[in-house]
Amino acid sequence: MTRIPYCTSMSDQVRDLVAERGNLNIYRALAHAGEPFTGWMLAGRATLTSTVVPARLRELVILRIGHLMRCPYEIAQHTHLAEDCGVGPRQRDALTADGRITEGGFSPTELAVLEMTTELVTSKSLAPATLDRLQELLGDEQLLEVLLIINRWSGLALMINALDVDIDTGTRFTLPH
Repeated sequence: MTRIPYCTSMSDQVRDLVAERGNLNIYRALAHAGEPFTGWMLAGRATLTSTVVPARLRELVILRIGHLMRCPYEIAQHTHLAEDCGVGPRQRDALTADGRITEGGFSPTELAVLEMTTELVTSKSLAPATLDRLQELLGDEQLLEVLLIINRWSGLALMINALDVDIDTGTRFTLPH
């Protein structure tokens, strides 16, 4: 049971942003934040609609974070998006916190990004060699977007876990346009 009531009184802009993502419980809980929530949602839209990081890579990173942060809500909402991007059962299994990402059959780039994600989420830092390797592999723009994805969804997992948000039934996350 969610630890705070879901917001029922929202500005039109907040209501539209919540509806854009499928009226999910997490957004109805966070909507209490009003104006900061609006900016946060707009930044999320930019991340989700960017073409700099391929959707498949974004969803791999989000699922890995969900597992590392022990956040069933995040996993539930992003599994179908990952599947839509071609992530199969073997790869989903490798993304679990106890899974071996090296056994997931990921491309070299995907594996490097997942290893960086794991290092950053578990140690709260990156070794200089890791950052150098990913900067060479991805370039500055794509590397920074991946870091923004890690930041956003690890922070979201913390909020979901803190609020104990109920996993939605009958509704799924929808990507903004």
